[in-house]
Amino acid sequence: MRFKIVLLSVFIGFNSIIAQDNNVSAGVDFSFVPEHSNSVGFQNKVVSINFPVKIKSGLLLNSLQFSNYQMNYDSDLKMNTSFIDEDTFKTISYSMSYINSINNNWSYLVEVKPVLSSNFATDITSNDFLLNGGIILTKKYESSSFQLGAIKNSSYGFNSIIPVIAFNGNLSDKVSYTLGIPITELTYKVNQTNTFKTYIKPNGFYANIGNEAFEDTTSIAEKARFQSIVSGINFSHSIDDNWKIGLDVGYQISSTYELLDKNKNSVYEFQTKNNVNVGVSLKFNLLNNKN
Repeated sequence: MRFKIVLLSVFIGFNSIIAQDNNVSAGVDFSFVPEHSNSVGFQNKVVSINFPVKIKSGLLLNSLQFSNYQMNYDSDLKMNTSFIDEDTFKTISYSMSYINSINNNWSYLVEVKPVLSSNFATDITSNDFLLNGGIILTKKYESSSFQLGAIKNSSYGFNSIIPVIAFNGNLSDKVSYTLGIPITELTYKVNQTNTFKTYIKPNGFYANIGNEAFEDTTSIAEKARFQSIVSGINFSHSIDDNWKIGLDVGYQISSTYELLDKNKNSVYEFQTKNNVNVGVSLKFNLLNNKN
């Protein structure tokens, strides 16, 4: 199951590091996956603030984000996994990205993203910290672009480096696409206020277990990892020049949730099932720009 998740992540899409918001904005997102019998669901709440700074040699993008994963266990499953003391994982991150042009329509992006991710059952330690980031080159053409690079993003559910290969273009004035690793999207702009988007993308989290979870007398879980591949449709509506609301309905093509020891070996794997993923979002744009 774990191998299947990583393999799908590598072959289906583009990277969210490129899709950062270049406007001063704040947003709130909520997503929900219900639990089935003998399975696991979750609620995820995200608050983010983005603020770009134009400097002489390029653009500096800054982003603060807080997310809260509340895991929901089926009653029978919870009885069998009573060793789990905390089922809420929180992530706090600061991202700083620098974008600048080179020549011949080439540009580059460098991102550094320190992350604090844990169930915070005890005092904060060095084990709660992760370092994400990436480097991406972009080549722009007349009506399309090509990206190549590598990133490390624990919000995909694994703590390793993955490649970025993406093609972006416009099929018409209303239709655009992104095809690559690890997010693929097709966007249809109905008008100035309404937009539909279909996508396939990875989702998840990677967090420290501060109090350690004992599966038995010999196995100690120190990390929690949730990975999923989600396909769905997103609808966004611009209420006015500042406010935008979104509705997201997707389906988990594949998912896994497991506890790991200090060597990243699986200590316990939950019986997750593919399920519907529903989300809503609200964004406030301080620059009066709907894009």
